[in-house]
Amino acid sequence: QTSSMPMSPISQFSPINGQTDGLGSVFKKLIQPVDKGLRGASDYFNAHVRHRTWNQFEIVFFAVTITVLDVLLVSFWRLSSGHLLVERYPHFTNSVQGAALVFAGDIVSQSFLQWRKGVQQMTLDWSRLTKAALVGVVNVGLWPYYWYKIVDAYLPNQAPLDLTVAVWMYEWALLAAKIILDGSINGVISIVSSFTLWSIMDKDSYVLWKRKLTLRFFQTFMMDWKTWPVYNVLCFTVIPLRLRPLTSGLASMMWNAYISHQSQSVAAN
Repeated sequence: QTSSMPMSPISQFSPINGQTDGLGSVFKKLIQPVDKGLRGASDYFNAHVRHRTWNQFEIVFFAVTITVLDVLLVSFWRLSSGHLLVERYPHFTNSVQGAALVFAGDIVSQSFLQWRKGVQQMTLDWSRLTKAALVGVVNVGLWPYYWYKIVDAYLPNQAPLDLTVAVWMYEWALLAAKIILDGSINGVISIVSSFTLWSIMDKDSYVLWKRKLTLRFFQTFMMDWKTWPVYNVLCFTVIPLRLRPLTSGLASMMWNAYISHQSQSVAAN
């Protein structure tokens, strides 16, 4: 005996009835080229890149190229509206920037580790590079975006119009305040969060995570104070304005190489 109840719209297009939803068919046709392209890219990567051997020059060139392209994307790519891409889509652009800088930094970190062992030819650990990119999205892309918005809200970049003291004194005091805040607050948060994110993705135990912080936090914190205050002063006094995006990108790439090394060296030991 069959039921006289009409078939529901969902059941009409279910695979059980051997019929295909018209909208689903259109969607499938649209994604087929994308799926084909992704599969082709994956096949090419597995065949020619994943197990490729790199020398030290190629490693450095690869990392610098990624960094330069990243700087061009963030600092110079304008939309048809005239806005910079980072102004129109700040979260997306900063996420890509963070992923690229830490990815490039970890390439240098892996290369440095092998170089210290006397290895001149190496294959890259792509699983570790994927983790580095994810760390970069959070730790270098999104978190600094909000941090500097907060800092700029309370410490503006321009001197007040009715300022009674010399403008240069105000600007240097402002720069000093930002450097102190950046090192004492942002530095601590960035180091702890970087080690924590690496530990989460490496599936470290609580004991190993604590060991990383115990062995490496103070050393990394002191290196932060030796590096970024000096660079910030040079950036605003010596480095020409047109070169600052590039030098900042390269400095960030090298710093993230150091952070990756600090975290992964404890895991390796």
